[in-house]
Amino acid sequence: MLRVRVDRSRCIGAGNCIHLAPTAFDWLKGEHRKADVVDVTSVEEELLRETALACPTQAIEIEDVEELLPWQLRGRAIATRRVVKTFMFTDIVRSTNLVAALGDDAWENILRWHDETLRSLFAAHQGEEITATGDGFFVGFDSPEAALACAVAIQRRLADHRRQHGFAPEVRIGVHASGATQIGRNFAGLGVHEAARIAALAEGGEILASRETAAGTRFPFGGNREVTLRGTSEPIEVVAVEWR
Repeated sequence: MLRVRVDRSRCIGAGNCIHLAPTAFDWLKGEHRKADVVDVTSVEEELLRETALACPTQAIEIEDVEELLPWQLRGRAIATRRVVKTFMFTDIVRSTNLVAALGDDAWENILRWHDETLRSLFAAHQGEEITATGDGFFVGFDSPEAALACAVAIQRRLADHRRQHGFAPEVRIGVHASGATQIGRNFAGLGVHEAARIAALAEGGEILASRETAAGTRFPFGGNREVTLRGTSEPIEVVAVEWR
């Protein structure tokens, strides 16, 4: 039997594992942003390995993990390559509180509108949805300019909806350009971790980006600060991108 664990310091709540193998993985009890192993014997080994490969931050660890990629490449001929992408993570702030306050039906309606709205803006700015995280998205863009244009459009669309209809959920956005390993349609590597951690630092209605990502685009920014992202050792400079 394979030993499988989720490294919670890496897990960003993307939910790919739960979507692909819902009997083997589930949300950690009391924490809807972390996954946990439930019963690895409930699925075939091949599906477990596919699920580990689908995790954007490689948080699922299999005991013989050194054999994972060669096995997958031999079995499915999935190509890997190094690319430079601009990654965006979005997240609805205090979503659990909103569900409790609004009820399941109202929340589902809001979430449906949120998902449709953001997906239309991803498409308009040539963003590729990598995965949905339940109340947010992991998206890849070919340039910082396109990613920040999309992020600004999202915050403006949400603000317009609040003015016209009284409510729209507060969304935090993190953007970071980096090299990464592309595995099929998925991406992995330190840059993905950094993008997710930058997003986690943002407040509702805020766009945070690494300074190197925002520099050279047409979008003004401020609030420069140096932070050490969780799980990393080198500090990185982040900025707040203006969108109002």
